[in-house]
Amino acid sequence: MMPMPHTRLCTHLSGSAQEVEERIRNLFRRHRRPPTLLLVLLALLITLCGSLVGCQTASLPQDGSVGGSAPLSTVSPEPDLPSPDLNRNGIPEEVRLVGAYGSQELQFWEDGQLIDREVPGVCLCSLDRQDYILRASLEEYQGKFFYYYELADLSGEFEETARWGRVTFDLNFHAPFHQGFDPEAIAAFVEELDGLLAHSVRLSEADGRLVTGAAPAVALDWLDSFPDIFVRAPEASLVEDLAAFQDAMSRAVGAPVPLRETGTLPLEESLQMTFSSGAGAWSSDLELHPDGTFAGDYHDADGATQYVCRFHGSFRDFVQLTDSSWLLTLDELVLDTGHPLGEEWDEEGFHYISSGPHGFTDCEGAALRPGAQFILYTPQAQGHAPGTELYGAYDFWTWWPEHGQFLDAGDTLGCYGLYNLTADIGFFS
Repeated sequence: MMPMPHTRLCTHLSGSAQEVEERIRNLFRRHRRPPTLLLVLLALLITLCGSLVGCQTASLPQDGSVGGSAPLSTVSPEPDLPSPDLNRNGIPEEVRLVGAYGSQELQFWEDGQLIDREVPGVCLCSLDRQDYILRASLEEYQGKFFYYYELADLSGEFEETARWGRVTFDLNFHAPFHQGFDPEAIAAFVEELDGLLAHSVRLSEADGRLVTGAAPAVALDWLDSFPDIFVRAPEASLVEDLAAFQDAMSRAVGAPVPLRETGTLPLEESLQMTFSSGAGAWSSDLELHPDGTFAGDYHDADGATQYVCRFHGSFRDFVQLTDSSWLLTLDELVLDTGHPLGEEWDEEGFHYISSGPHGFTDCEGAALRPGAQFILYTPQAQGHAPGTELYGAYDFWTWWPEHGQFLDAGDTLGCYGLYNLTADIGFFS
C-alpha cells in the first residue's frame, strides 16, 4: 500500500457490526420527525430485525484496518434517500440529483447551502459513526490497470483525505514494456477498499432518478478471463490466487522471440523526432541516424530564463522484435551543453540553466546510463489486439501528439516512435 500523504486524518471502524449497521440506517432516515405511532411501529420492526441480526453480528477490528471485515446489509426494502452529516455539525444534509439527463451530479444541501457536489456512483461511507465520501476509480485499458480510491473527510473548512490507496498492474506479460504485477500490493489494495465498501452506500443514477444500494465489492473478473491457463483455487486466499495467476500467465505466454539482429535501423535517412507534452514551450528535439547514432537538443523557457541541454550518443544491438518494432540498447550518452549540470549563466539578455537530456532520463530525471533499452516503432505499428506492437503500451503513446486510438487493424501509429522503456516516455517523428 502507498503510505498516507503527510499527516492526513486516520480513522478506525466502530467497535461492533451493530453500531456500523445503525450508522448506515441513520443515513437513510429523514430529517423530519415521524409521527408517534410510526415510531412505535418502527421500534417493533427494529426489535424483530435486531433479534435476527444480533445472532450473526461480527465484531470489527480496532486497529484501523478494514480488510476482511464482514459486509453489512443496509436491510431496507424501499430505502429513503440518505441524509448524511458530512460536515458533522449535527444537521443531516439532503442529497439531490441535479442536471440534465446524462450529465447529472449529486449535490449535498443543508439549510439552503450547498455542502458538496459529486459524480453519480460515489459512495457514502460510515466509520466510527462518522460520514465520509468514498471515491474509487478502477480503470483498465488494454490489460493495464489503474486502481485508486480516496476517503474524503468534509468535516473541516477544507476537504481532507482520511485514507487513500493506489495500485497499478499489467497483464501484458509477453510485452517488452510489461510493468509488473505485484500480488501482495494488489491484494492489499483490494482488501482495504473492500473493507470500506462493506460499510458504504452507493449513490447512483438510473433513468434520471437517484438510486441507493449497498456498494459492491471490487470485481476481479480478469482473474477468470483465461480459463485455459488459470482457474482459482476454492480454498486459496486472494494473494495466493494472484501469485498463482502471475506464475501461470508468465509460463503460458513466455518471453517474446526476436526475429533477427540487424546492422542498421529501418531508416533510409536521418529521422527528426520530438519529445514534448504538446503544450508549453519545452521540447527535446532528436536527430536519429540509420547507424544508431543521434544528437539531441532540449530547451524550455520560463520568461527570460532558458533551460537547455545539448547531447549526443549512440545505440547498439538492434534486435527486430516484430515487422514494425526494434529493440535498441543505449551504448553512449554524452552531454555537450558546455556547462556542468545545474550551472547558471547570463548571455545576450537571457538567463540560462544547464539541464538534463530530457527524453534520455530515468524516472528521477537523471541521465540514462549505457544499457538502458528503447523500442523503435515504424509507422506501420499496430495496437488493437494482444500481441501487436503497441497493445498495452499506454504510457508511451499518451505522449503521441496525434492522441489516436487503436480500434482495429487499420489503426496504425502513422509515424516513427522511440520508446524510452526506463521512463515510459516517447519521441515521435
